[in-house]
Amino acid sequence: MIKQALVIGATGSFGGHVAAALRDDGWQVKALMRHPEKVPLMCQGLEIVQGDARQIDDVRRAAAGVEVIVYGANIPYQHWHREALPLLETTVELAEELGLTLVFPGNVYGYDPADGPEFDEEAPFRPVSRKGVIRERMERRLLQASNRGAQILLIRAGDFIGAHAGSSWMQVLTKTTNRGYRLLRPGPADLVHTWANLPDLARAVSLLLRRRDQLPAYAPFHFEGYRVTFNELIEAMEARSGRVVKVKPFPWWALNLLAPVVPFLRELREMRYLWQQEVTLDGTRLRESLGGEIPWTPLPEALLAAGIIQASEN
Repeated sequence: MIKQALVIGATGSFGGHVAAALRDDGWQVKALMRHPEKVPLMCQGLEIVQGDARQIDDVRRAAAGVEVIVYGANIPYQHWHREALPLLETTVELAEELGLTLVFPGNVYGYDPADGPEFDEEAPFRPVSRKGVIRERMERRLLQASNRGAQILLIRAGDFIGAHAGSSWMQVLTKTTNRGYRLLRPGPADLVHTWANLPDLARAVSLLLRRRDQLPAYAPFHFEGYRVTFNELIEAMEARSGRVVKVKPFPWWALNLLAPVVPFLRELREMRYLWQQEVTLDGTRLRESLGGEIPWTPLPEALLAAGIIQASEN
């Protein structure tokens, strides 16, 4: 019997990579899209269903016959307070109604770095930002759904590295120049930061879904990813590319000036604390659940595949 999944947000970084991973793992994958012409190249071979994730009838029509919904809807920071919960609600209600497995990408916004630096799945949420409060409410709603007939597979990760991740911090901070690369450093050079390679993360989701019958109704997992300082990130970039990385401080001063009139920059500034304090994820539960079969790409190769750097010609 062919396994079927619906991806909401296939044009986004998480949704697109999970869609591709499931397709490669033998799933028949549908993608609900308002603009079918925008399907990314890596999602070729998906069944495209035109519709709006805000409309439950569209989601219900797209979800006909599926066992799993992957929620990868990507909302700009400045719209979170207004759109994040209502948009999620449509999919959650359908997952409850049909008894589906709902895959949701978590992040570290709900944690207070002062409680860390390392957090496992049982660590309490104590958000220190408005977006952290919103994420806490979203996850609380998912927990509620797990008691109403849905199965929730939540995978929490750090900042993304990967192709088709144009809004990721890695894409914002790095740039190719004539002589090498430029890296904007938003925090101390020796601060450990957590990154997740999207192809590895998506593969982990696919492997977990193979075992979904063995998982509880609410199944949160932490994807440990890379724990590296900016000095180590620079070393990886230079070693694989053979080119020099020029480092400049991130222009927080500019965000402070423009934040009052540019909503997106105001929201971006709110997350500065994650570049000043370490937050890492304990991946023990995921390793145990997958029997040690954790997808892993060396950091230099992940940067290369994401298009952050180019391979050395030597």
